[in-house]
Amino acid sequence: MSDVEAPRRGSFGPSLLVALGWYATVAAALFVGLVGVPANPNRDCSAAFACLTPQEGFVVAAILYAPVFAAMLLITAAITVPLARRVSSPVLAGTLSVSITVGVAVVVAGIWQGAR
Repeated sequence: MSDVEAPRRGSFGPSLLVALGWYATVAAALFVGLVGVPANPNRDCSAAFACLTPQEGFVVAAILYAPVFAAMLLITAAITVPLARRVSSPVLAGTLSVSITVGVAVVVAGIWQGAR
């Protein structure tokens, strides 16, 4: 009998929760940053969406970018599965999956901008 145990592997659930926590943290920081900016008192409201409050602007942006966010969540979930098997720390696996997903999003956005 051997007293050496196999290394404990991280599980998918906690790793995905860490990844979702990163997304929630960034969304909350953006919201707080947008709400904290004072509005210009001499705004010209002739353009569409020009006179939205910061809260309304955040909601409109969230609706417009919902497909991008959904795609990022799917990519994160797909990347988390193999990472959770190989990395023993759920915090590290979740953080790595989000960072890889952001890297993929930056490359896709760069290709999209280059094609325009």
